[in-house]
Amino acid sequence: MTIAAGQAKQSSSKWRVWHRWLSLIFGVQMVIWSISGAYMVFFELSFIHGNHLVQSTPQELPNATSVRSVQDVIDAYPRAREVTLQSAFVDGEWVAVYKIFAHRQTFLVNAQTLHTVEFNEADIRANAERLYAPSKPAPIASVLLLTQNAPSEISPSLLPIWQVNFDDFGSSSFYMSPITGELITKRHDFWRGFDIFWMLHIMDYETREDITNWLLRSFILGTGLLSITGIVLLVFTIGRSRRKGAQS
Repeated sequence: MTIAAGQAKQSSSKWRVWHRWLSLIFGVQMVIWSISGAYMVFFELSFIHGNHLVQSTPQELPNATSVRSVQDVIDAYPRAREVTLQSAFVDGEWVAVYKIFAHRQTFLVNAQTLHTVEFNEADIRANAERLYAPSKPAPIASVLLLTQNAPSEISPSLLPIWQVNFDDFGSSSFYMSPITGELITKRHDFWRGFDIFWMLHIMDYETREDITNWLLRSFILGTGLLSITGIVLLVFTIGRSRRKGAQS
């Protein structure tokens, strides 16, 4: 063995040690990136968002002649900045309502009495059943009014909110506004799986939102070093093969 060959072998051994340690530290995360990335690519975002769970239902628009004027609404609620006439499903029927946008507040009032519209559990249940889209109806497992300690799948800023849980394949949940009775968002097990894989992918284990956190950056740098050591070892291997071929 020549001196040059011996030095090359010694250098190769050092690079191999570095490569093994880097593989041990960063290899698991690379596997996680591959699995989580495959999951997020496999399912369409529209499915993950739960669009298949909701059907568009026609709203019977109220007869404008049977409601109070917009001026009456403004007189009764002088802080109103925007007033919209629409309908809401309350007490098992469509009711004409005004949706009022005030300072940091949105609420509904009966378009005839101008009294505030309130949605109870029965109203929320009826609206959820009306919106549920799958061809095979699923029973509602529970209806809960969440006022504190929001589940991790929704933002605490949405509280208070109604949670309607369906006994279906994906354990679907509708989150509905207690003020307007409208569907705010929906969740199901595939979304929850996506959320977990997203957390693992971006390595933000608290808010699951920061894609520039220091842990992710350090692992990206580490995997870059792992790739460099692998390339160097490949060069050493090719060089050794050529030397053996030349000697034979």
